[in-house]
Amino acid sequence: MPQVMVVARNFMDMVAALPAAKLDMLYDSAFICEAVLRSLPPLAKKYALQMLYVSAPVAAAAMEEWVLDEYAAKHRVAIDRLLQLRVFVEVRDRRKEVSYKMNQKFQGNMQKYLVDGLS
Repeated sequence: MPQVMVVARNFMDMVAALPAAKLDMLYDSAFICEAVLRSLPPLAKKYALQMLYVSAPVAAAAMEEWVLDEYAAKHRVAIDRLLQLRVFVEVRDRRKEVSYKMNQKFQGNMQKYLVDGLS
């Protein structure tokens, strides 16, 4: 019996707490990918859909330019949630600048889902 009890506020917090390997295994299912996408805050959902067909990493600085200064806090919340759920993966280039790339399993399954549906 486990000695430590993890208390998550909701199901997605529990999913976000999973190790990266287990989370990647979950993204083998298009149903899970859809559920995660639906659970995202509106701005995070917008970013995920914008990046769905982008194969190269996008610089964090470039993404910050997508929002007005008054929405910077919502932008940070959206990016944090995408990183916690490993929908986005952080990539650093030679100059140590941060970029974001979509998780390949999540991206592939969501592309198939949008084109073919859940058949």
